[in-house]
Amino acid sequence: MNRRRFVVTSTVSLLVITAAIAGLAYYSDFAAKAFVQGVPNSIRYLPSDTKAVFGINVQKFIGSTVYAEIMAKHEQQIGKDLTEFITMTGVDPRKDVDYIIGAGRPSQAKSAGVVIAVGRFTPATIINFINSKVTPIKVDYAGATVLMVPETNKLEKGIAFLSDQEIALGDLESLKAVLDVRNGTLGILNNTTMKDLLNKVSPEEMFWFAGDGSVLTNVPANMQLAPTLSAIQIQSVFGTLNLNGTISGKVSVVARDATAAGQLADFARGIIALGNLAGGQNPVLADLARGVQISQSASQFDISITLPYDILQKLEALKGKFGVDAPMPIK
Repeated sequence: MNRRRFVVTSTVSLLVITAAIAGLAYYSDFAAKAFVQGVPNSIRYLPSDTKAVFGINVQKFIGSTVYAEIMAKHEQQIGKDLTEFITMTGVDPRKDVDYIIGAGRPSQAKSAGVVIAVGRFTPATIINFINSKVTPIKVDYAGATVLMVPETNKLEKGIAFLSDQEIALGDLESLKAVLDVRNGTLGILNNTTMKDLLNKVSPEEMFWFAGDGSVLTNVPANMQLAPTLSAIQIQSVFGTLNLNGTISGKVSVVARDATAAGQLADFARGIIALGNLAGGQNPVLADLARGVQISQSASQFDISITLPYDILQKLEALKGKFGVDAPMPIK
């Protein structure tokens, strides 16, 4: 296992982090007092300059048909690795990890950001596990010790224990920002834009995300969507996703005004129309197009999806056709 993968999988969850975050990327690396509509209390540690945040309701994912399918296909290997992980860290991701919160911040480093795992942990046992795998570099900051993992003469990722219920992972500057908030500097809930967006998502969803318009400024220039996004001022985007028998979710985009929102909605409807046309030759694309609904209200437009889970396997057969690769199903 390389050191980067070690930081992510070994210190939080050999099973859940990998499966849940991979699932989120594929379809789009608990009991607590809540500050915002039931979002875990740990969100208060995110810094005020956070531009985007996402959440994974791990226990809801564990109870889903998607997780059951993954276990059915990989139970032997997962069981072996998981047993070793539990023995060495004292953490059973299926029972001890309740929620995952991640955040992105403005930085020149592409990997800048932080992930906070919420659950029940024994820091001393996890630290011993880390020391058994690699020699971390200790960075004392704001009354805490950050363990950084060296990679090719640089320190890219590290871990900090916020409490027995919260572990933070990320780059050093992001971890320092989290520790600053823990010690009293302003956090994400003092950011009016992000707090308002958080009130528009539900922590009961399996996956949720929210960000201001800057999260769309880094769309690769070679994507056909890029000219549209650059020409229209996007103020914010937020959404939810659930994978449990069906794929259901909603993405909402708030534009600068109703005209801009209408342009985005028309663009999305155009894509759906193309899917309907192609559906004449392939029923799978027709099913996909029928499962997507576009609506607009003033400066906000919404994309809602309701699709059978097995459409992912059907889309796999279309890989390489129509100029794009179909998503790869979890195997």
